[in-house]
Amino acid sequence: MCGFLVVVTPLLCAHSPWGQYQVHRQKHLLIMSTIPDKPTYPFSLRLVAAINKALPEAKARPARAKHFERVHSLFSTKQMQLMLLSRHNAEAALEGSGPFAELGPLQFRIIYQFADLQLLAQIDLPDQHAWLLTNAIMYAEDISEQADDPDELAPHPNLHPGSRAALNDHPFPE
Repeated sequence: MCGFLVVVTPLLCAHSPWGQYQVHRQKHLLIMSTIPDKPTYPFSLRLVAAINKALPEAKARPARAKHFERVHSLFSTKQMQLMLLSRHNAEAALEGSGPFAELGPLQFRIIYQFADLQLLAQIDLPDQHAWLLTNAIMYAEDISEQADDPDELAPHPNLHPGSRAALNDHPFPE
């Protein structure tokens, strides 16, 4: 019996998908939404299509978490770079209130706003990446009717610096 355990245990460990998840997250620009925040997933599909049209090398893909605890876990551990939340849930995430009350606050910067939705990024997302995403969104006809006016968004205090540069028509950051 002991021999069986010694042989089977390494085989079970070899089938762990952890390495594949890491590779997938590195190869694709994943935009996380969550099931309880109903409008986020349908819009993430449109957002991904618009980003892929402008930046096919981004290989953008939607990712949907089952609940806010998973959103918090993936974002706080930097396994996800971007998330799409309704404004009230984004404010709750920033403050550590509402569905994030027991989880604590998250730190992030706004990349863009779409009526009641916000595309949010890790605070250390490179300015160049934020600029490229914002620029792609600004000129995406498929989602332009929901995108907030750049002049109204540019002064937002929690806007990512790369996004602010794109919104203010500054050149690509070096």
